[in-house]
Amino acid sequence: MSAQTARRPEVGLITADPTPTLLGLLEVVGIGSIVIDAEQTGLGPAQCAEAVHRLRGSGVAVGVRVPSLEADCLLTFANTGVDELVLPRVRTTAELEAAHRATRFPPVGERPRQVSPASRYGTRYEHVPVLSVLFETVDALDGVDEFVRHPLFQGGWIGPTDLVDDLQRHGRDESVDAAVQRIIDAVAGAGHRIGMPAPSAARAGDVHSRGADRAAIYWEREVALTLRTLHEAGEGPHGPAGR
Repeated sequence: MSAQTARRPEVGLITADPTPTLLGLLEVVGIGSIVIDAEQTGLGPAQCAEAVHRLRGSGVAVGVRVPSLEADCLLTFANTGVDELVLPRVRTTAELEAAHRATRFPPVGERPRQVSPASRYGTRYEHVPVLSVLFETVDALDGVDEFVRHPLFQGGWIGPTDLVDDLQRHGRDESVDAAVQRIIDAVAGAGHRIGMPAPSAARAGDVHSRGADRAAIYWEREVALTLRTLHEAGEGPHGPAGR
């Protein structure tokens, strides 16, 4: 077993609302990672840069699901200093190669040596983000073995909801559970990190039991569950509805 697959299972957060309070609580409660969802949410590089700044030195890894695979977009988010870029709608290893070129400094890539938080404002050009493939398309599913063999592949995430939709669009009768397991087995079996969303914090272990080492809890969904529980408690025998 490789060092990567032997790594302790991780539970992190994914959010489109990285408030100062939430970021401050991460280190306090021992959450080791957060993925900021900037895909179709309106969040931009400024919010990601602020999260990186607030969490610098805390030990909390900051990732971002970027809006697109365009080189300028990847470069802009890489310059915030985030630790990981989650690449959406990836279909081929050629797209992974292009993302690598856009986020690596010469001679490996084509990234300009800009003065930015990632370069410690022009003093150190060493920090580059991990590139994680988001497996949410049929093409990525079918190409998973090619991805895991590729020398630039660094791990991935699974997007079950979008994968379901893409399977339906392609008229595929493969169940999403079978597709998800196929991805986990291929990626983890090759010694790479692989993660997926958990239905709730209480069920994060369900993700790990499938062989994935990273479980992501949607912060907004978890807050909604907590508030619903509080509301239902208030409607009980001793609450307003029971009076």
